[in-house]
Amino acid sequence: MKSMTALLAGTVVAATMAAAAPASAQSITIGPDGRPGIDLRSRGQRERDYDREMRRRDRDDYYREQRYRERDRFERRGYDRRGYDY
Repeated sequence: MKSMTALLAGTVVAATMAAAAPASAQSITIGPDGRPGIDLRSRGQRERDYDREMRRRDRDDYYREQRYRERDRFERRGYDRRGYDY
């Protein structure tokens, strides 16, 4: 009787854990090489990370354009990179 109770309790615990594992995964993906991946972040967290990455790219693009604009301005006036007029 005791072993039957322990077996039943173990089965309930195992079933509960098995049911909770897929529910905790927020996103399941399959990568380019066929390997599965599990993302435990919520959709809001993933969107915040995506927005943060887009802002970072925009900022980097802005500074890159600014550098090229300054370089072109000096090249049009005949200056070399150090700012000397030859």
